Amino acid sequence: MPQDNTPDSTPQDYAAHLQAGNALVAQAQAVATSDFNQARALWQAAGRQFYLAHQADMEQPEAAFRLAQAWMAEAHALQKEDSPNAAVMWANAAAQCELAFDLQPEDGRVAMTAASCHLFAGQHDAAKAWQQIGQHLLPQDGQG
Repeated sequence: MPQDNTPDSTPQDYAAHLQAGNALVAQAQAVATSDFNQARALWQAAGRQFYLAHQADMEQPEAAFRLAQAWMAEAHALQKEDSPNAAVMWANAAAQCELAFDLQPEDGRVAMTAASCHLFAGQHDAAKAWQQIGQHLLPQDGQG
């Protein structure tokens, strides 16, 4: 993927790309039920912004996870179209979740998201392993 940023990215670059991606997600969510194709295009644009944010600061778990979520949206779109590429995109999203987890290894929510992505990708052993990690990290009482 071509990069629009320079090697000397700044925290402002990270924040600007993350904010732009979040704004595109909000737009996508607003039109998702009425215009799926437009929502998908907005999710793809958000993914590009999250990719650039992640490239600007590869130590930030939020951008890494937001990129995984954008890829999940694309995987879901491909799945709705019965595309054979859906499983590949789910696997990509799972790998990106794992990268986000590496940056924040106490986040059970990210582990459970990785488990879901692996499951949709047809990687059942990996899904089970990530589910166990997530269950270990999430609060056990289930009560607020």
